[in-house]
Amino acid sequence: MEQNFDIVIIGNSAAGMQALRTIRRHSRSVSVAMVDRENCPAYSRVLTPYYVGGKTLRGNLFIVGSDFYEHHGIATILGHAAVELDAERHRLILAGGTTVGFGQLLIAAGAEARGLEVTAEGVCTLRHLADADRLERLLKGARSVTAVGAGLVSIPLLSHAGPEVERHLVIGSDRVFSRVVDPEASAILEERFLADGLVLHKRDDIVNLSGTDRLELSLATGKRIVTDMLLVGKGVVPNTDLALRAGLEVREGIVTDERCRTSHPHIFAAGDVAEGKDFVTGEPTIQGNWLTAVEQGEIAALNMLGFDCTYEGSLKNNTTEVFGVDVAVVGYCRDDAPRTATARDPFTGRFRKVFLDGRDRIIGATMIGETNDAGLYYQLVRTRAPFPGPTFLRGTGTQAAALARLA
Repeated sequence: MEQNFDIVIIGNSAAGMQALRTIRRHSRSVSVAMVDRENCPAYSRVLTPYYVGGKTLRGNLFIVGSDFYEHHGIATILGHAAVELDAERHRLILAGGTTVGFGQLLIAAGAEARGLEVTAEGVCTLRHLADADRLERLLKGARSVTAVGAGLVSIPLLSHAGPEVERHLVIGSDRVFSRVVDPEASAILEERFLADGLVLHKRDDIVNLSGTDRLELSLATGKRIVTDMLLVGKGVVPNTDLALRAGLEVREGIVTDERCRTSHPHIFAAGDVAEGKDFVTGEPTIQGNWLTAVEQGEIAALNMLGFDCTYEGSLKNNTTEVFGVDVAVVGYCRDDAPRTATARDPFTGRFRKVFLDGRDRIIGATMIGETNDAGLYYQLVRTRAPFPGPTFLRGTGTQAAALARLA
């Protein structure tokens, strides 16, 4: 039996949830269905490393309770993956054979973690709640933990493993967080990680994996690591197969326009699966952060409801805490920026670096130490604000004075 809805959302995370909230903010009469392969209420993937490391309870991961959907009049089809999309007939086929018809469709299906070709009991990725549950069990009693890939999954998990655990990080590049921060910030963070006991294997990779009770890792440099578990954090792959088979335009992600619409007029995409314009460069990109997913989910929802809303483009926006250090990155933070300005306090460890365009406007910022001003820098980039001067980087008092002068 086919079920039909005005709007169907695939993906019960940041983009999908924001779309749902936006729809209900403007209309109670539009029929909406939420489809997701995981059979649980929406939860925060950002917090899963904290749960795995024992820093927060499992229940704290959930954004809403199970009664949220019924309260908002949302039909839920959870625990069923979308396997086929007939774009022209406006039909979605789910695992198990259920068919769902839609007037408008939002694909917010996210991405999957890249794995290794070799599988073993102690080899894990961290993308879904089931992954987090498995990692949480494996980490208990582990004497040694190894991660491959120096990104926003591997390093937070290693930092939460505890100082009593031997921790190894294997990366192919010559520095940590190479896709997140610039070399100067990377060097500061690496110094802190090493001081906390992290064993770092740079310009290296795992070439062989064996063992039963414990994993034995052979590295390209000839080193050998014996470990209880291996976390693979080598990035993610957008879930584009459904869109690709349906004939939608796909490059790295599902191609979207400034209204978050795909190449089909009644199908939209948002979040980690969507490829749209970068706010600073104008180039197509997938930012892969929570705030971008929220922004895109809202724009897609408004356009599905008939409002004419455009999205100016996404910004890098990542905040985390690793080895006791807060780190935030906003906007364009590459060395090829026309100009940069830096401030570092050797006593507190507070570090600020702003990246400027050819007109001395702020296009990005890296913050290490206290990161409460990350939201301020986000707004400065969004509003194309001119750089107020070096004193701006020193703290909240000087920032307030500088902003007053700008106003």
